[in-house]
Amino acid sequence: MYGNRSLRYCRITLSVPVVVGLLCLSGSAQELRPMLPAAPGYVTQLPPERASARLERRRRVALRRAGPAIIVHRGAAAFAPENTLEAYAAAMDYSADGCEVDIRRTADGVLVLFHDDMLDSLTTGFGTVEEATYYELLSLRPRRVYGTATAQTRPPTLAALLELVRRRAMLLHLDIKRPGLDGQIAALLDAAGVWDHVVAVNRDTAPGLARDPRVRLLAYKGPGLYEGRHDLDPTAVRAQLQRPGQLVMVDDPRVAAQVLGREPVAHVPLPTGLRAEWPARFSRPRPQPLGEWPVCLAGPAGEFPHFARSWRDWLTAVPALADVTPTEKIVACAVAIQRLGEPAKISGNDVRKLEQRVWERSLHADWMFHGLDGAQAARVLGKHGCVGAAPLLVRAYRRADPALRRVQDPRFAANPLAWTDFRVKMAVLPALGRLRCRSSREFLREYVALPEARARELAPLQYEEATRGLLNQDLPRAEIEQLLRSGNLAVRGAAILTCVDEPAPVRTAALRGAVPWASSLPSAAGAAE
Repeated sequence: MYGNRSLRYCRITLSVPVVVGLLCLSGSAQELRPMLPAAPGYVTQLPPERASARLERRRRVALRRAGPAIIVHRGAAAFAPENTLEAYAAAMDYSADGCEVDIRRTADGVLVLFHDDMLDSLTTGFGTVEEATYYELLSLRPRRVYGTATAQTRPPTLAALLELVRRRAMLLHLDIKRPGLDGQIAALLDAAGVWDHVVAVNRDTAPGLARDPRVRLLAYKGPGLYEGRHDLDPTAVRAQLQRPGQLVMVDDPRVAAQVLGREPVAHVPLPTGLRAEWPARFSRPRPQPLGEWPVCLAGPAGEFPHFARSWRDWLTAVPALADVTPTEKIVACAVAIQRLGEPAKISGNDVRKLEQRVWERSLHADWMFHGLDGAQAARVLGKHGCVGAAPLLVRAYRRADPALRRVQDPRFAANPLAWTDFRVKMAVLPALGRLRCRSSREFLREYVALPEARARELAPLQYEEATRGLLNQDLPRAEIEQLLRSGNLAVRGAAILTCVDEPAPVRTAALRGAVPWASSLPSAAGAAE
């Protein structure tokens, strides 16, 4: 839908020359030219495989294909950020059979694993994968580093994933996010010799790959159990396992593995040599007149060299709420806000500017840019623990601003008007979860108790995020047990995972009292040790 857009703002200049062989973009497997194996970052060519290892791998794959096979959506995100090698490996460590992976192609033709249309929710970048070069992606920091991930974890290449796939006999559900990648993906599957690993392909974006006679698709037993956290409900898991088909898809493999009587395997280290280090420093963006406008994806904190104003001034430089804001000014403001949040402390005056930016977020007809500055301001307020901002954040989440009618996308007119502000609201609720105060606690309590119809009037459902945020507050055991017994499966599942993976005496006691079966689930708390 957005493949033809030219988002010129997401360009940066590298501080050192990088020589790579680019992948041919023709879509023809025969014309594919692999990148040089010595290029920095994750590998783009696969190492040779011993014949004995290949035979053993295919034997293990045949057993997995016989089912029932547990497929983990984007990898096990309780153990590492989604769509990373660490998350895929963790899924296999905890007795999954394979993973669903999201494939995109960078501006210079590298196939990488990344789900979102926009970079900013998961990384410090602004823009899309398709408009960034591979080295620009490497320059971005993840917004969260946890579990088995490290400060160097980045979106991996498809080639690096396929080497992990071979080592772990991992089944693959290929979710190809843009059309036109069939031939390039097929060439890598050929090079890896892993056609028998592929069990599902989305037909709308990769029809040629889905029809390839080398692909032997399997059937899912039902819709993804991760929807509404049914994957954390043993009854729902058992019910789906009784249905025809070979596959079940979950966000977390532990309950399905428990129902199937599987024991978690020992943690297997990632294969060595899948990633080479890259230059640590990148230069500032090239000076550019505002009208031509490439904003940097990343770079050192400080002033924009191509603006007369300082980066702090951009917090108040965006037009008033009544005006539809030009794209470049929204992005500039979002980048300025991110830089404001980089130091350990921010001033009271800056907090007031951030609050104003949440409330007077920019209007734009394209959902990719509407409210991008307000969302970034909410993230910084949460990151810095600005508890005084909690009442304003609550009001921002509750409102359905009539001004949204000016920019509501006709394609989504069936959704409530308030959903037009979803980018801001998807950042506001996690921010409230980080602010340990009465205003946050009361709103989060109210939200997790809302009927689904009422919650949908405010924004797309965020029961899981609200539950995690509420458990970040100081709650008595009785209230934790209430969450663990909730009739809302999304609330109950999120509460179970939080108590299992982030244990504390009161949470452990509540878990044993309310859902004793979950006490035996292995915890992600020690996965990184």
